Amino acid sequence: MARYGSDFGSLLLFQGHSRLDAYAAVKTGDVKLAARAWEKLYRSDGYQESAPWRTEKVSGPAALVPGSEATWVSTNDTALYGLAAIENLALPGDRMP
Repeated sequence: MARYGSDFGSLLLFQGHSRLDAYAAVKTGDVKLAARAWEKLYRSDGYQESAPWRTEKVSGPAALVPGSEATWVSTNDTALYGLAAIENLALPGDRMP
C-alpha cells in the first residue's frame, strides 16, 4: 500500500493457481495435492457452477453494434480458468472427481 497507494484487496486466484498444485501432485505423486488441485478448480474463486452463465442484450452507447454479451465474464478469470482446466486435465486428470 505504501508503494502503490492502493490496497489490491483479497484477490487470491485459487482457481487459476490450482494448476500449481496439479504440477506438484504429479511431480511428487501426492494424491492429496491432486485432490486439492481439483477442489480449488471447482470450489474456490473464479468461475463457479453457480455463475449466471447467460448473455444479456447490449446496445446504444454500451456497444458499437447491438447484440448479446456475457457482461459478467472477466478476461483474466477466463484465461486463468482455461489454463488451470487444461493443466488439471493434462496432469492429474486421472484424479478428477
